[in-house]
Amino acid sequence: MTIGIVGAGNVGVGVADALVFLGIGKKIILYNRHIDKALGEVWDLNDCVPLTKGDMIIKATDRLEDLKEACVIVITVGAKQKPGETRLDLLDKNYFIIKNIIEKLDEVNDKAVIIMVTNPVDILTRVALKISKRDKNLIFGSGTVLDSSRLREAIGEKIGVDRKNIHAYVIGEHGDSEFVLWSACRIGPVGLESFDISNLREFKKDIEVGVRRRAYDIIEKKGFTKQAIGVAVANIVRSVINDEKSVYTISSSIDASCGCIRGDVCLSLPCVIGKRGVERKLLLKCYEDEFELLKSSAKKLDEIYSKLNM
Repeated sequence: MTIGIVGAGNVGVGVADALVFLGIGKKIILYNRHIDKALGEVWDLNDCVPLTKGDMIIKATDRLEDLKEACVIVITVGAKQKPGETRLDLLDKNYFIIKNIIEKLDEVNDKAVIIMVTNPVDILTRVALKISKRDKNLIFGSGTVLDSSRLREAIGEKIGVDRKNIHAYVIGEHGDSEFVLWSACRIGPVGLESFDISNLREFKKDIEVGVRRRAYDIIEKKGFTKQAIGVAVANIVRSVINDEKSVYTISSSIDASCGCIRGDVCLSLPCVIGKRGVERKLLLKCYEDEFELLKSSAKKLDEIYSKLNM
């Protein structure tokens, strides 16, 4: 199984690291416009392979044509925000970068599953879906997969339960309007109400704020995030290449079943991920206030998208 990664920056290298250390795939091709950066990263990773249990092949390229045999392509490339630039300034730049990459990938490999990671991921996933001619289920964003993992860890730490037994999800925008789907939160077969939590409302608020701020706190300390998003994306890749049918809160276009929310807005909802990409979108039965939060998140993303200089 060949996995392509577009972009040898912090996140792209984080994904490559995770794939190697977790033994996911047989071949990784790291694309970067500046080949020396990709070569340096690949040589470093190749030195790791003999120290692992795998026999992975890792190559560098500055030609998207070399991704023609990839079954999964992870897109992490994008412009970095500079002092004085707004989020929309960055979005306009990344729009043209992503547009060019998607158009080229359609020419060289229109069968691969594309996982968008470049931020703002929800908007750029929508851009990729609009531009690409490949089957729409083959394109989705990394969404709130990492946020949901952080949520389970935080809940487990607070109540003293292994996170593997906690089923809880962050949905909506991968950003400030994301929220916890508390109506679907289960610890084993029971809800939080079964635990002795003195002030459940404050408990939920503290958890949600902490999860939403986690990336900001990390960036404040070290300047970027890399390891956790790399592992999160690597797990999604594994679900695709092994056809695991795992449930992840990836970013994709909203299904018509969401009612008054526009179907072409992309945000995170629980979906089944397998070799055909998004194989099923799970219908939510949520609280009324949660649905209002979902609509608000979708509206925000739609307004940002409408301002794109396309």
